[in-house]
Amino acid sequence: MPDIVAVTPEDFRLWTDHIDRLFAESGRNGQPLFSPFEQAPSASSPERQSRFESSLVVPVRQPGWMRAWSVQDPAGRIVCHLDLSGSNIPSESHRMTLGIGCEPAFRRRGTGTMLMRLAIDFALVHGIEWIDLFVFGENTAAIALYERFGFTESGRRRDRFRLMGRMVDDVMMTLQIPPSAGSPASRA
Repeated sequence: MPDIVAVTPEDFRLWTDHIDRLFAESGRNGQPLFSPFEQAPSASSPERQSRFESSLVVPVRQPGWMRAWSVQDPAGRIVCHLDLSGSNIPSESHRMTLGIGCEPAFRRRGTGTMLMRLAIDFALVHGIEWIDLFVFGENTAAIALYERFGFTESGRRRDRFRLMGRMVDDVMMTLQIPPSAGSPASRA
C-alpha cells in the first residue's frame, strides 16, 4: 500500500499541480463529473498559496484550520489527497468538511479507503463529532465509498450546476462520530 504523508505549507506547488490535473479530468475520458468548473481555473495563485499555508498551521478546532495528506507516485507527484477543514464560524468547531480525490490512474487501489479511515480516526482524536462532504449526484463510485463508511445523504441541491450540457445535483453527506464510538473506521 502507498505511504500517506501529511501535506506541509512547502507542498503548495505539488498540491496545486495535482488539483489542476485532477480537475482537468472531471467529466472527461469516461470519468464522472466532480468539479464545478468546465474549464478549471489554475489552483495556484498568491492568494490561494497564502490561504493554504496559513490554514495548515491554525490549531485544529480553531476557525479556519485545515489539514491535508497526500499519496505520491514514484516521481514524487501528488496523485491522491485528503483535506479536512473546519469552518470559520466558531460555533461549528465540532464539525469538519472532507475533500478527497485520486487521479484516474490511481483509483480502485484501496487508497480512498485508507484516506477515509484516516479522516475518521482524525475526527476521533480531535473530538470532532460530524464529518460533512459534498459529492455530485452522478459520482456513484464516490457515493458508494462514503456509504461504506456510514455517511448518509443529508441534503441535495438539485440542478445546482450546469456542466457539459448536464444538470448536476450537489449532494451533502454526513457522518456522525459519537465520542464513545472507538474507531468506526475499522468497520468499512
